[in-house]
Amino acid sequence: MSDNFSRPQHTAPLTPILQLVNGSPIVLVAFFAVGLSWLFLLIGVIFLVVGGLGYWASWRKNFFWINEKGELEARSGIFFRRSRQLRISRLQSVDILRPPVARLLGYSSLKVEVAGSGDSRVILSYLSVGKAQELRSEILSVAKEEQAFTQSAERENHWQWRVPNGRLVASMVLTTSTFFVIVVAVASAVIALRVSGLVALALAVGGSAASLAGITSLFNFSVGRNERGIAISHGFFTTAHYTVSPIRIQAICLVQPIAWRPFGWYQIAINVAGTEQSGKKSGPRFLIPVVHEDALPELFRELLPSWNLEKEDEWLASATSSRWRFPWQAARLAVSVTPNLFMVRSGALTRRLSAAPHERIQSIRITQGPWERKLGISRLHADSVPGPVRLNGRGLGSSVAVHTALEELDRMFTARESQRSEQW
Repeated sequence: MSDNFSRPQHTAPLTPILQLVNGSPIVLVAFFAVGLSWLFLLIGVIFLVVGGLGYWASWRKNFFWINEKGELEARSGIFFRRSRQLRISRLQSVDILRPPVARLLGYSSLKVEVAGSGDSRVILSYLSVGKAQELRSEILSVAKEEQAFTQSAERENHWQWRVPNGRLVASMVLTTSTFFVIVVAVASAVIALRVSGLVALALAVGGSAASLAGITSLFNFSVGRNERGIAISHGFFTTAHYTVSPIRIQAICLVQPIAWRPFGWYQIAINVAGTEQSGKKSGPRFLIPVVHEDALPELFRELLPSWNLEKEDEWLASATSSRWRFPWQAARLAVSVTPNLFMVRSGALTRRLSAAPHERIQSIRITQGPWERKLGISRLHADSVPGPVRLNGRGLGSSVAVHTALEELDRMFTARESQRSEQW
């Protein structure tokens, strides 16, 4: 372990200013929404001054370092001191986030997360780009119990795939969610024009800005493989860089909306262990947002070689009576238990193929609603960690669902007994 981070140190001196700038838009929006009043302007200035002093006092009391036990230790608090130690040996992720203003000034946030219950993460805001990359390299080296790589080796990808922004925009336009965003933006504009007052204008501008931020969050998307694992980065205004170990990917789903079929496009969603899937602190939700079907074999070969989705195994189709319950997609509902994976097929307009290795499935359960009980069908659920991927086999005959669940349980226990020790 190097001596660069063995002693307590602060984040960047500009941290209080960057934190204050991030909170300033709220004051500005409130000022324009309430009205152009000097009283509210004065209140806003006082708020900024007091907030700036508070951020500065907090920054003076915040320290972080890697202690002699190989833990990332962080201390904070002005009146109530708080000390946290994260065991790097249980590292789940170490990601670099770059909000717009910090990105312009050359600063980043570093999010470190370890396995554990509760709030098992530390976010260091803000560090210079070079120092954030150096600290991430140091943490990953400690996690692997090996010498740190140089920064050039850290940045070098053995393999990388970039999503063209043109294809990304076209794919997003051809989804239902984007149509909904367009309708909301148009409705907001109409309200702003027909209803007098700055509140309606603020709502319209805020809604459009939120929609734009959501669309551009996946711009410049790239996924690659390097010494550290799978490297995922994306973002136009706010950039995010994730390093994901393949063993943390618990489930995947190949998604193909109906409008994508003529182009042969797919989206690969993932469930990643140890990440929160809601809010700003969430981890990556996509292995890749859009990719042509011809590139899928190479993508899996380079990133997830043990996930064999190309082989067409025998599928257990849904029962004939399921057509009364799922008239549109009954023909596609099926499950498959391969030697390595539990797979679920579903979807009529939007087709989905979900899969998870047997050893990474959390539990197996069978549910049956009143209508399904009348039809003699059941749902088979293979529970994974929180994320966008759901493995729900619907429309199966009840006896088939029970037999498949028992078979999957045997495969789960066998796979876990033969599983090797998992390291970063």
